Amino acid sequence: MSTEARRIAAWSVGAVCLAVVIWLVATAVFDLPRGDSTASVVGAVVGVIGLALSAATLLTNPAATGTWSRGRRISKVRAHGRGSIAAGGDVRGNAIGARSKVTGPAIAPANHRPAGRGTHDVSARGTGALGAAGDITDNAIGEGSEQ
Repeated sequence: MSTEARRIAAWSVGAVCLAVVIWLVATAVFDLPRGDSTASVVGAVVGVIGLALSAATLLTNPAATGTWSRGRRISKVRAHGRGSIAAGGDVRGNAIGARSKVTGPAIAPANHRPAGRGTHDVSARGTGALGAAGDITDNAIGEGSEQ
């Protein structure tokens, strides 16, 4: 759905909600028993619509399960262990470790692709483990290392 369509839908829903509130207030002011029963029915209908909408969203939207997003798989990134590092994309130009530093300029990768577009799960397990779904370039890794 485009941004303009979402904006129109949001304003339409807002206008309908405002009209219902005005109608409920007017009914309650002029005829309290009828306003009470009308508010009860409107509340029940809104609750059922909300339940149906949430169920439909969970059943039809794979992104709600955390596995897919905008037609592509979401990588699961996990780091276990002291000092372990895991990245869902590229790891570039970092100083990792005691007294390590990056001193040189960053070098562009030969085959550039957008970072984080991987479809693989990444897991770094163990003390000082490093894992990435993309390239690991221009890093100073280890104690006292320089790049």
